Amino acid sequence: MARVGIDATTGRCLVGWDHCLQSIIKILTTELRERVQLRGFGSMLARLLDRPQNPETVIDFYMATAEALEPRMIEGRQLGEPGFVLLQSSVNLSVPGTVRLEVGGVFFENGHLGDYSNPVERTAILSIVVAEGQVSVGAL
Repeated sequence: MARVGIDATTGRCLVGWDHCLQSIIKILTTELRERVQLRGFGSMLARLLDRPQNPETVIDFYMATAEALEPRMIEGRQLGEPGFVLLQSSVNLSVPGTVRLEVGGVFFENGHLGDYSNPVERTAILSIVVAEGQVSVGAL
């Protein structure tokens, strides 16, 4: 069964990589422990955006991204992104208040079902911005 979902903004059908990319964005923009029934869902990226732009913050961005996307089971719930295995990431903090995050890895069409055959390399470039206290991400 192919990966299928609904676009959160338009309501249209999303299939394959587009649905996985939406999931990655949702995971990275949701603050960790924000969801009541899914305390392990989300990332620490929102807390890192206002920190000084130094090597320690860059390392923290790498760690937060990898930890958030790592597929895992906690208390019988699937967390992370099971259809994507992160292999590389790149952080650019050159513009204050904006983070350019590039994630690259292997996409598995049926990874959510535990089928890790037919790997496809994928890369996404995301622009993370804080505006009016809200974290927003756009794919470039």
